[in-house]
Order: sequence, then structure tokens, then C-alpha cells
Amino acid sequence: IEEPQQEKTSLNMAISQESDEINSITLAEKDLISAVDEVINSIEKDASATENLAT
Repeated sequence: IEEPQQEKTSLNMAISQESDEINSITLAEKDLISAVDEVINSIEKDASATENLAT
């Protein structure tokens, strides 16, 4: 009777570890996306500044 409970506990621990990993990956993706957005914005600013100089 003891063993299924122990198995359930270790499964729950594994699941919560997995979801922690997924959450940290998601946070890393969000950081990456916002970094890419910043780069794109800065390129767009440079491009429009260059256009203004050209005209």
C-alpha cells in the first residue's frame, strides 16, 4: 500500500521539475524576443535617421 503513494510523490516531483524547466525556458524566450525587438527598433531608428539625412 505504501509504494503507489511513494511512486505518486516522485512522479509529482518530476512533473513539477519539468514545469519549472518549461517556465524558465519560456522566460528565456521572452528575454530573447525583447532583445530582438530592441535591436529591430534601433535598426529602424538608424534607418529613418539615415533617410532624413538623405532627403
